[in-house]
Amino acid sequence: MKPRRTKEEMCVDVYNVLISELHCATKHAVFADVIWKWSLFDGKYKGCKYWSEDAFKVRKKKVKFIHEHVVPKKLIIERLMSHKNPSQESVKHILEDYFIAVVVTVDQDKKLNKLGLRSKMPEGCNISDNPWARYDEAGIKKIEPDWSVHS
Repeated sequence: MKPRRTKEEMCVDVYNVLISELHCATKHAVFADVIWKWSLFDGKYKGCKYWSEDAFKVRKKKVKFIHEHVVPKKLIIERLMSHKNPSQESVKHILEDYFIAVVVTVDQDKKLNKLGLRSKMPEGCNISDNPWARYDEAGIKKIEPDWSVHS
């Protein structure tokens, strides 16, 4: 069985890789892996902190869902790679603020793609201003299910 890292350990790992002399492609691979593990931390579907309202309504039906990153991985990695004078605390803030997962329907995922928002934010929007801007643009409403109540 693989040992599971805590989010705190992942923050330290990202910081150590960021300040290292590793090749940028190696850093990219590590960051992509950490983003994925972070987004699955509480569960790919059940347990995931955010769901679209539409996906949650049909959660008990035999419907395929998409585990999506609110801020595209590409943009988070760019943010990390361009970070000047990183500290463990500043890296932790990036991870906590932008490594957000949401469960959406297949149709909602297609809508994001059709709007050209698969790997970018809406025109003129910065992830710092509103990490949820892609969902706002697509009219996708989010909820935070209470998993102690819903099964």
